[in-house]
Amino acid sequence: MEVTSVILAISTMGIIIVFGALIALKISITAEMKNILMMIILHLAVPFIILNGVFNTKITDVIFQQVFLVFGISVVFNAGGIILTLVLGRLLHLNQPKQLALLAALGNTGFIGIPLSATLFGPLGGLLAAVFDAGLDVVLFSLGIYLLQSNQKFQFKQLKALLNLPLLAISLGLLYVISGWEAPLIFKQLASMLSNLAAPLAMLYIGFLLPTFFQVGRRFYFQGLWFPLLMKLMILPLFAIICLRFTSLQTDLIFLLVILTSMPTFMLASVLFSRYTKEENEAIMVTIYSTLISILTIPLISWIASFLL
Repeated sequence: MEVTSVILAISTMGIIIVFGALIALKISITAEMKNILMMIILHLAVPFIILNGVFNTKITDVIFQQVFLVFGISVVFNAGGIILTLVLGRLLHLNQPKQLALLAALGNTGFIGIPLSATLFGPLGGLLAAVFDAGLDVVLFSLGIYLLQSNQKFQFKQLKALLNLPLLAISLGLLYVISGWEAPLIFKQLASMLSNLAAPLAMLYIGFLLPTFFQVGRRFYFQGLWFPLLMKLMILPLFAIICLRFTSLQTDLIFLLVILTSMPTFMLASVLFSRYTKEENEAIMVTIYSTLISILTIPLISWIASFLL
């Protein structure tokens, strides 16, 4: 994968974010409008990225192995990232190390990672990115919720959040492959068209958030903000590059994993922190800042990976 391709894709997404911010300055973007846009992205566009990957990829035994391998790598990397950042946070005597660990370790692999991977690596890239995101969700709604809850009790009903349309699309896609059924042309065309909605709509949504976030009188900093930003955008991706360098994985798959590990903080952070903690504003800050800074750090990480891998 050429670094110029990453720079072009990220730059294009950055421009769309600016368009979204300009629209939000001119028009009052209500919570209902944001919810509708979020539903279109997560419940329509992203599932069809997955199905488009299945319909347009010749699923071989190697691809099947990659699917399960990527899922396992995702679980290990994300869980390990949480543990590592939690230990570092405590060694550095940071306030709320558990919350900071989640913000530092878990990335936006669904909302941004899947569309970006589909853009850079084609339909197969979108499919594997969705599998990686499924692994992240398993970690988030098990270990992540456990750390956020004050009573420290894990409940299996928390896992119901894993039953979502992207996961359903992965399951249907695998059943489609196993069945050997050839999808009708109209299904393939529909998947192709709807999958193209994800990236621009996701960037517009992020742009819609910016004017409200940077309003006058808002607090823009908290002690320890540097930690999740540095860990999420630089340290953990570099750690992933070093680890993946000593594997026998295909180069394209390694680059895909590097891109996914360099994603900004996961979009659901503000929602979950609002429900389980009092640090909702801190979660919003990390999410917004990491998303904006990642426009620069993702190409940088890709450039470093191109030399080291």
